[in-house]
Amino acid sequence: MPSMEGAVLVAMAVVVGLLVYTLVRLGRSDYRLLANRMAKKSRSQFEVLKPCPICGSMLRRGETVHSVVFSGPQDSLAHLFGCPYCHPANEAHPRVCPVCSRRIPEDGYVIARMFEKPGRKHVHVLGCTECRQRTT
Repeated sequence: MPSMEGAVLVAMAVVVGLLVYTLVRLGRSDYRLLANRMAKKSRSQFEVLKPCPICGSMLRRGETVHSVVFSGPQDSLAHLFGCPYCHPANEAHPRVCPVCSRRIPEDGYVIARMFEKPGRKHVHVLGCTECRQRTT
């Protein structure tokens, strides 16, 4: 029986020794480099998606909503036509007005106010060409 306990102790000592050797060999700076690479990879997976205000498709980094901006003194008026998924209009990604919830015609667009904030742009949707005509 004592030989069984001795074998277990030797095995545990070998495992602990290998762990210590690996940590020493890896080194502190290499470990931080590895941790930073892993963190950067995981952060880049989460920050890529933003929804299109017209069709709701999730946009990756670099994908934008096609828009025409008319500059003003403090804010701008913008016509939003859609993202790469819904512009030009198609059946796979229907273009829906966020205000009236109706489908936007093929030649229609969404009217919005655009505010410049430090480091980003904020868009406030006013309506589409159909519901804005009914209110004016």
